[in-house]
Amino acid sequence: MRRLSKRVATFLLDLLQRLNARGYSASAANLYVTHDEIGSYLGLTLETVSRMFAQLKRSGTLQVTQRDFRILDPAALRRAAAGSD
Repeated sequence: MRRLSKRVATFLLDLLQRLNARGYSASAANLYVTHDEIGSYLGLTLETVSRMFAQLKRSGTLQVTQRDFRILDPAALRRAAAGSD
């Protein structure tokens, strides 16, 4: 489970970093891709990606409203991406 959350956390951090380099927020974005598309990109199933997002929401790391997401605890997301969640 830790390896899977690491992949999703890394994906989110990379996405925000790329958007921030283009002048957008470093902590919030709109996901223009579905969980299924994220899963396909990461080599995970739709269910696994949905579970990882739910886990990040429950832990208070991520806030998701429809397609918008906001990082509430950047340090926790970085720890998850490092595999030390």
